[in-house]
Amino acid sequence: MRWAGSKRQLLPTLRQYWSSGFRRYIEPFCGSACLFFDLEPQDAILGDLNGELVHTLRMLQIDVGRVISAIELIDRGPRDYYKIRALNPLTLTEADRAARFLYLNFYCFNGLYRTNRDGTFNVPCGRSKNKKKIDVDALLDASERLAKAMLIEADFEYTIQYAEKGDFVYLDPPYFVEKRRVFREYSGREFGKTDLGRLASSLYELDKRGVTFVLSYLYERELIETFSRWRIARVRTRRNIAGFASSRRGSYEVLISNLKG
Repeated sequence: MRWAGSKRQLLPTLRQYWSSGFRRYIEPFCGSACLFFDLEPQDAILGDLNGELVHTLRMLQIDVGRVISAIELIDRGPRDYYKIRALNPLTLTEADRAARFLYLNFYCFNGLYRTNRDGTFNVPCGRSKNKKKIDVDALLDASERLAKAMLIEADFEYTIQYAEKGDFVYLDPPYFVEKRRVFREYSGREFGKTDLGRLASSLYELDKRGVTFVLSYLYERELIETFSRWRIARVRTRRNIAGFASSRRGSYEVLISNLKG
């Protein structure tokens, strides 16, 4: 899936933190789960607050054929896009609901997931992919990899409770910066200062339990000071929210980990 804030560019770096010696992979803010799909762990837990996302992953996991059939019945084009966007997903069959999510994700502007105050998806149609089809083989491949994952629709603290010594936890939360406008509307509610404090407490708890973690986040001095007891690596990446490639800019992020050595 396309996903704003995806760490696809950082996969070569993130792979270096993982080894086959870990018992289980856990990702509490899974989004498009690009690291999970890249690593193909034998056992995994994927969690997210976005109910539409988790429902879609679960349907790909258990009944990908019905989802593909539902997608193939949907017409393409701006008029069809807005017709599908206007549907209430909770009134659809399970397969149609997942198909709607994948369709909107593929054809929307920049792969954004944004909702209004009522929780209704409101991203406009993009233009570059109107004539392209969703890759069915990619969905089949995703289904095979998801067969080894436990899927949870929940706040990150709930998902983290499953982590035990020997597990590997990768966290890629939405960004919170008080004095800067940063896109962070992924699940229908913002990730705020209180959530960042809860995240810090969760990392300290994971460290005490002997759980290895890696946190990717926007480079901010306050954050660096908060997590200075652990390994911190600054990496350059390219933000992909701007509407035109020429407007997209490089920025620095940090990878914070308690991995020894």
